[in-house]
Amino acid sequence: MRIKNIVFDVGNVLVRYDPVYIIAKSFPEHPNQATLVQEIFKHETWLALNLGYITEAQALLEYHSRLGLEIERLQQMAQITKESLTPIAGAQKLLRTLHGNYPLYALTDNTHEIMAYLRARYDFWPLFKGVVVSAHIGHLKPSAEIYRHLLKTYQLSPEETLFLDDVIKNIEGAKAVGIQAVQFKDTEQIIEELKRLGVVL
Repeated sequence: MRIKNIVFDVGNVLVRYDPVYIIAKSFPEHPNQATLVQEIFKHETWLALNLGYITEAQALLEYHSRLGLEIERLQQMAQITKESLTPIAGAQKLLRTLHGNYPLYALTDNTHEIMAYLRARYDFWPLFKGVVVSAHIGHLKPSAEIYRHLLKTYQLSPEETLFLDDVIKNIEGAKAVGIQAVQFKDTEQIIEELKRLGVVL
């Protein structure tokens, strides 16, 4: 079916998100940075933060208590995390090109604090007709609820909607509710995928 709506993930589609880099820059002297990546960015505390159940300040206190890291260093890490969210090459240009022909939406697992930072830093947000953020609704990808919330809120037909995300399980989650979906690897690759699907560029 012809694509009428295009939905973008944000992290690693529009802006870079690299926990390994964040930990290396925040705790360069730590003897086991790989473990720290898991204990911070893969832990249930990070999920709770992205679900909107706790604040960033509460998450940092939990990390401090559980991992014994200095609160000042954790606060620096939170700032480094935000500042590390730099543009993916060509992605914003693609967004502006598509905006002329399609209604665009964003669907992101993200925290209140990071979203506030991204909204202040980047000017592409008005290109979206709607934005769904996990912390605002209490659901994360790839749960069916977050995709259904998008469809219901903006009255989109799943068959006419295309979702772009870098994580394969999120692609599968979208497909499970009937949304067309393609994994984003880089801008050149996704442009070829869009052309294959008949998207007007």
